[in-house]
Amino acid sequence: MKTSDTSKSNILYLDSGSGIGGGQRSLLLLLKLLDKARFTPFVGCLGDSAFAAEVEKTEAHIIPLSLPAAHNKADKVKRFTVSDLLEDFRQFRVIFQLHQAVKRHAINLIHANSLSVALLGGVVARLHRIPILMHKRYATSYGVLDRLCERLLHRVILVSEATRWDFAPVAKQTLIYNGVDLDAFQASTEEIETFRNERFPNGTQSDTLVGVVTRITPEKGIHFLVRAMHELKGKVDVRLLIVGGPYFEKDVAYMETLKQEAADLGVADSVIFTGFLSDTRIVTSLLDIVLVPSIIPEACPRTIIEAMAVGKPIIATPLGGSKELVTPETGLLVPPEDASAVAEAITTLVADRERLKAMGGAARSRAIALFSSKKNTALTEGVYTELLTAYS
Repeated sequence: MKTSDTSKSNILYLDSGSGIGGGQRSLLLLLKLLDKARFTPFVGCLGDSAFAAEVEKTEAHIIPLSLPAAHNKADKVKRFTVSDLLEDFRQFRVIFQLHQAVKRHAINLIHANSLSVALLGGVVARLHRIPILMHKRYATSYGVLDRLCERLLHRVILVSEATRWDFAPVAKQTLIYNGVDLDAFQASTEEIETFRNERFPNGTQSDTLVGVVTRITPEKGIHFLVRAMHELKGKVDVRLLIVGGPYFEKDVAYMETLKQEAADLGVADSVIFTGFLSDTRIVTSLLDIVLVPSIIPEACPRTIIEAMAVGKPIIATPLGGSKELVTPETGLLVPPEDASAVAEAITTLVADRERLKAMGGAARSRAIALFSSKKNTALTEGVYTELLTAYS
């Protein structure tokens, strides 16, 4: 069994997800870059989850928790229901498990990666008189649950201005955007061409490649991209890559609906489903334009910052954090649920290659300025130091 080093500060990270979404990927990157000379990371999560399997590849110590399975986020606006959150809060076994973990591993600070585990961890942090912070990765409001959680927290890390709402006093808030490893996320020309030749043996050189890189689920608005391809048919030489896989059972049905709609609209030959790719840097680098057609507010879409990291322009909807991440210099914002607007935006950029190139350069510059994972990890460590000093 791994043991903690008492010369360091022991950080307990809590995550409620069973799958790997943007929040989990951000946390995994933080664990990778964390200064291990100063901090020893422990991760409390579902022990048999895909996320736990990825944590195993890091230097973090896993603490299995009896958390409920991931919620089926079926609602178009709400990320999960109040009853879901209340069910999480009823997990008294988890509170006891966290209490034992904090004692056993001499935890100095708790970092919660979602609201539900922040509620659970907040109770334990109060019992042990240690600080707790939460990464606020949602751009919706949960009323009384937000109020309750805010009272338990010592600090809230906002991933965008869109997550601010009226959550917590300003003194408790710190804005730190999600980050991307700007060096590691780059793909070489050889890698890109190998991927292109393996995936598209018939060639794509003459086509503009646009794509969405995300979890396949209705709230991502991918069906509007398929409809946009129908409007572009015969007008623009473009192919759409749909990169990602389903998460819940409803998402499997949605994937099949997308394939059927592409066939019904006569665009199946220009809509390519790659399935889930664990390494998205190559396909993101291959694309000419990255599409983010979400129909719900997202806090800080990783797809956008990863597109910017490899110098790709973005077409997105102005919801949640997208409207502050994408500037007129780096992409276009279009109304949600509007296939015609997406088609028009694609046509506009394809017709002006110089503008497309300039947007890509501006996107890379913006990524360097705001979305460096090394810089943002250092900022997060600064929050740890401040809290540990104040509550030691």
